[in-house]
Amino acid sequence: MTYNPRLKGEILTVGAVSSELPERVNDSGVSLNKTDPVRLDASGNIQKIDPSVEVQALACIGVAKSSVANGSSTAIVSQGRLEDVTTAGTFGDPLYVSKTGGLTNVKPSIGVGGFVEGDFVIFVGIVAKNQANPLLKDLMVNVRVVGQL
Repeated sequence: MTYNPRLKGEILTVGAVSSELPERVNDSGVSLNKTDPVRLDASGNIQKIDPSVEVQALACIGVAKSSVANGSSTAIVSQGRLEDVTTAGTFGDPLYVSKTGGLTNVKPSIGVGGFVEGDFVIFVGIVAKNQANPLLKDLMVNVRVVGQL
């Protein structure tokens, strides 16, 4: 187990593939897709990220491990490999939080993808080859805020 001060005392489960938070309820009001970047709200539920809101950008803790409807639960991959993902990126592409709260392989900049001055650039990870089947994609999760536009 590993202590992570960003998670206010939460204990992470560290496995051979990734570091995960226990399952949390999707309270975002919409369905979440596998790989959607998420944050915890004051109740400990998961919400999507709005990169134009500083407190949300700084609170990004990982990505949803599975697709879930609003009110359902999923684990959160906070670091490491999330296997068999669907993304527009190709192997080696960096992925960022998009303006809609999903992932994009286009680095955010002013005037691109709806980003404006003041929005935050949040790096989520890199597209990697799946270890079992090199034709499939994995996401190597390593969330960090790159900066503000």
